[in-house]
Amino acid sequence: MSKQTNIAVFYDRTQVRKFLEDRFPTGKWNRITRKLPPVVWRKKWNTYAEKYGLPYKKSYIQNLDSKDIGPASY
Repeated sequence: MSKQTNIAVFYDRTQVRKFLEDRFPTGKWNRITRKLPPVVWRKKWNTYAEKYGLPYKKSYIQNLDSKDIGPASY
């Protein structure tokens, strides 16, 4: 059985904006992402979603990152 390791994953605000623009090309993400902190922690994604209107849940973002198609790939 493999041991699960906790890794603190973060994104630059620009990575998040580019990710959102690719996923939702008609969205106005620049206005929302300017409100985000410069370092966006994946563990706080649900909080950012509630506060700023980001789509998805943390668990889904984590899944996208594992497939190399999440914000971490930008």
